[in-house]
Amino acid sequence: APADSFEGAPHEALAAASPGETPALEREKGATAPRMGKSAATPRRKPNVLITGTPGTGKSSLAERVAAAVEGFKRIDVSQLAKEQDMLEEFDEELDTHVIDEDKVLDHMEEHGLGGDAGGVVVDYHGCDLFPERWFDLVVVLTCDNAVLYDRLQRRGYSEKKIRGNVECEIFQTLVEEAKDSYDESIVKVCASDTVEDLEENEKAVAEFVEAWKSPLA
Repeated sequence: APADSFEGAPHEALAAASPGETPALEREKGATAPRMGKSAATPRRKPNVLITGTPGTGKSSLAERVAAAVEGFKRIDVSQLAKEQDMLEEFDEELDTHVIDEDKVLDHMEEHGLGGDAGGVVVDYHGCDLFPERWFDLVVVLTCDNAVLYDRLQRRGYSEKKIRGNVECEIFQTLVEEAKDSYDESIVKVCASDTVEDLEENEKAVAEFVEAWKSPLA
């Protein structure tokens, strides 16, 4: 698994079918940005969104922008949560990162927005298989060109070994596979995150998904 400081694929369209149909990815010819159609109705008033990817792919930046752009949405940065709430275990010397106490983190998240029917939470973390599948309605996996990723991690001051490990995770699309193994593939959307333009397009796509959300509880 990738190691964060604390512990390139093309855009795929963000699209889901209407209730009763099988959700499917769609991509219009010539489209440059991910796009999401109407959401299937669920008991949640607002959707919950998970943003994941290798460290350095832009998860925090996208989550911050989504939380700021969508009224009533709140953000949970899992690494920061674990640090602030003293939910850390040992320091992993091999991975050069702290290990979070997953049970404590998940209990806290369940009690603070993920366990109810309100929704409206965007979560960012460099892993996704620890979360209950029922929590999320959209899982966005950010990917990044290897050279771009290398430079970003180098600017963070990562060791050469840590950079190499994360770039290898990106080369082998570790987080993409983890997401597809952990969630229904119809809600897993893979988006390039190399440039500011990519960031803006991804923010727009997630915001459009949220705005299109239909819930019987709304």
